[in-house]
Amino acid sequence: MKTIALGIVVSGLLLADFRYDQTTRITKGMVTKMAFGKKPEPTTTSHYFKGSRMAMVSKDSKTIIDFDKQNFTTVNLAKQQYWQMTFEEMRQMMADLQADMKDATKGKDVSMNMKFDAKATGVEKEVGGFNAKQVIFTIETGASDGKQSGTMMKMVNDSWHSEAVPGYGEYKAFYERLKDKASWLGMGGNPMAQMGGQPGMVEGMKKMAEEMQKTPGIAVLTISRMTMPGMNLSGGGGGGNSDQSVKPTMGDLVGGALGGRLGGFGRRKKEEPAPVKQAPEPSVESNSGEGMLMMESFSDSSGFSTASIGEDVFAIPAGFAKVEPEMAKRRKR
Repeated sequence: MKTIALGIVVSGLLLADFRYDQTTRITKGMVTKMAFGKKPEPTTTSHYFKGSRMAMVSKDSKTIIDFDKQNFTTVNLAKQQYWQMTFEEMRQMMADLQADMKDATKGKDVSMNMKFDAKATGVEKEVGGFNAKQVIFTIETGASDGKQSGTMMKMVNDSWHSEAVPGYGEYKAFYERLKDKASWLGMGGNPMAQMGGQPGMVEGMKKMAEEMQKTPGIAVLTISRMTMPGMNLSGGGGGGNSDQSVKPTMGDLVGGALGGRLGGFGRRKKEEPAPVKQAPEPSVESNSGEGMLMMESFSDSSGFSTASIGEDVFAIPAGFAKVEPEMAKRRKR
């Protein structure tokens, strides 16, 4: 009898709600110099977990995923609008987009791929008052033309994970309950990889999702560095642009990865004399060893709580207008 009562109590505890906040600060890199109109400001997203629902809420938006109803809801708080889509509708849209991209790139000689690696270093330290273990995540997006290959973009996440944060048991139990449900990460890979129509990207994203789900603990601190190995600020590498207010194109990235031989996605570019530009002064964003630093950011988590979460977090605010998803609109054009 005592065993049954204990089981009920434990089960109740594991079904408790859980929430935490994550704040990201972009500290350096090309994104701080691009013409976005203003310098990137710190952004805070609150993560909520209740039953089989999760929500990510920031200043201007709210995303709700209901694993029982198998649907997504995205709310634009600034425009007072929202859209909804079922998991199956999302799967079909990703399949359609993938087919379109395959048709668009048929006959071109460039393919893309993604490599992912997760390494637990064994190093431990206190982060935010919690004992945390270091895990290094490395993501490399590459291109190949059948003769040579190279890295277009590389991201290294120095991540510190802790199982000591309040509510980690509830967080872990939430994902355990989803094992028999179709999850977002289990829907054939990341949507951006699907839209690229590249098998190597899809497989890479699947592996990343699997490995990250295996990593114990919650990331209390993550230091991310995104670089373009084939490019630098002085204009080298695949047609890279040294103008710090201009975003590199896909042709720049692919060309840089393949040693500057390609201009544009899978097409050869006629050689043109490079314009004479004054070389920028050396800076931390340009490093001959790692290429162009696109972004360095720090993300830290706090506000861990198992207090009851109100239904309003998962509700669409009254008076908000339902609209068609942007992806669906593009499909009709």
